[in-house]
Amino acid sequence: MNAHELVFVYGTLRRGYVNHPLLKGAQDLGPARTREAYALYLDDFPYLVESEPVCAIAGELYGVSPAGLRLLDQLEEHPSWYERRQRPVLDQEGRTRQAWIYFFPLARGRLLASGDLAEAEGYGGGEVG
Repeated sequence: MNAHELVFVYGTLRRGYVNHPLLKGAQDLGPARTREAYALYLDDFPYLVESEPVCAIAGELYGVSPAGLRLLDQLEEHPSWYERRQRPVLDQEGRTRQAWIYFFPLARGRLLASGDLAEAEGYGGGEVG
């Protein structure tokens, strides 16, 4: 493992949401989008489904330490609940970067056709502040 692993976050780990404090000490690399199309669902939590190509997903990119990645794996219950996979994302400058993304194996909840949790009406369960 590298000294820092890139992680793309699209849900409650994003800035302004309840799990973002788990990224304290991580290197904030700014807004990002997935290069490939996926499906973002929202139920009790956001769920990203790799097998449904709906649209690019909006999120943020972070550089985390190996210990930080283990902490995120615990939160996401990888590999028994979410599955962490490396996939290409576009950083804020349009460069392609390989980053870890947490996927859910099945569609669950309502589809967010915009691919952006920030645009989800009525989702306040994960926000802070």
